[in-house]
Amino acid sequence: MSAFVGPEWMQEHLGDSNVRVIEASIAKESYDDAHIPGAQWCDHFAHLLRSGDDSAGDVLTPAQYAALMSRYGITPETIVVWYGDRHNSYAIRGFWTMDFYRHPGPFHVLEGGRERWLAEGRPVTRDVVRPPPARYPEPASPSEANRATWQQVRDAIGAGDRVILDVRAEDEYDGTNVRAKHGGHIPSAVHIEWTDATAGDNVLKPTEELRALYASQGVTPDKEVLAHCQLGVRAVHTWFVLKHVLGYPNVRNYDGSWAEWGNRDDLPIE
Repeated sequence: MSAFVGPEWMQEHLGDSNVRVIEASIAKESYDDAHIPGAQWCDHFAHLLRSGDDSAGDVLTPAQYAALMSRYGITPETIVVWYGDRHNSYAIRGFWTMDFYRHPGPFHVLEGGRERWLAEGRPVTRDVVRPPPARYPEPASPSEANRATWQQVRDAIGAGDRVILDVRAEDEYDGTNVRAKHGGHIPSAVHIEWTDATAGDNVLKPTEELRALYASQGVTPDKEVLAHCQLGVRAVHTWFVLKHVLGYPNVRNYDGSWAEWGNRDDLPIE
């Protein structure tokens, strides 16, 4: 199966004992009001960022990850489906985290997310289901292929075979919206805001439009792409689009992102 699963597949598998559904939306009130039957709530900052808040974007530690999976009743064999609003961005951060820690079972993002599920009139509930906790083993060897460190980003500045992709808002990129000690952008970074890939609520632009969008700024599949934002959440949406929609082979999410780079005094900024 692909990284996406459709609403039809999800509805057919509601209640399956080996499927866990996780909602990661902006506000818990949305989940409380209506969610997919059996879906569990994920607080995107508290549960998916190492810091537990919006001060840093680093990936969970192995112990934090194992504890989270165990709390959701997930075993290494469990099928996991992530979904949410805001273009599934928080849900994709959950997907990326499972990819980083090499979850052995299938794991997916629900295509169209919360918005499409509701728009199609599919089943929802206010009931909260808490499966029995599992004992997920602490991962011993994460995959670094989809993650970038500040050292790798620094070394990519001006490199012809790599491109630093800043997906923040325009005012963050140009330094008028300062969300760290320093404002501005990484030298040589190109700017394509993450929502430029979207065409509506949880809808992506057609594939050929996406290819043209990224190619226009030199973000092409022959290069290694290192994407960043403030916390590595908006950037992980771009990572997903490039890697799992367009098939780019080498894409990394810099999870430290501007919360790390912009708060250091020893890294270059323009």
